[in-house]
Amino acid sequence: MRTIIKNEAPACLSEAEKKGWKWDEFVLNDRLGYQTCRQQAYDEQSGVCAYTELPLDSARSTIHLDHFRRKGIYQRLRFEWNNLFAAVKDNRFGSDYKDNIVKSNNEQKIYNVILSPLVPQLQRYFHYATNGEVEPSSELSDDDKERAKATIDIFHLNESELVSRRRTMMVQISTYHDLPEETIRQSFVGAGFPSVVDQEVGFMILGHEA
Repeated sequence: MRTIIKNEAPACLSEAEKKGWKWDEFVLNDRLGYQTCRQQAYDEQSGVCAYTELPLDSARSTIHLDHFRRKGIYQRLRFEWNNLFAAVKDNRFGSDYKDNIVKSNNEQKIYNVILSPLVPQLQRYFHYATNGEVEPSSELSDDDKERAKATIDIFHLNESELVSRRRTMMVQISTYHDLPEETIRQSFVGAGFPSVVDQEVGFMILGHEA
């Protein structure tokens, strides 16, 4: 996960709230507004899922706007732009996995510990091991390690497909070690997992400076 900078909320959200719509009514009654929101989230996230960093295709029906705090529990936040993120729909990980865990009897405990994509310098909480797994950074305090670990678990970020794809990317990046940094980065544009690219390129730069 990485920090997402949200821009001004699309006007259609406040309009839907004024009408007293439920979220499903907004999606049904204002398809253009929903598509506008989804596209803006896509752009703000540089085309990757807010939680898994899988690459997004804004035309795919498997991409949706997720409520970080579940709308079924936090109805007042259903049109809050800072609570909406573009995410892949897949019950194995990410937003769907989170929603299957968060219930009305445990939501406060979970949301008090997991990290939101709005947290500044979010990348510093995570380290990507050579086997493709994501783990809390060793430089964190014990409390922050707990938050990072809970976030990894709640979004199931070490699901086998995610681990495999990160591991493959790390191996590919290692073969580019003689190329300029910008060339390496350009080679992986659109491939997703930008935090993995940042980490591995950073390691290469430190290695060259050593």
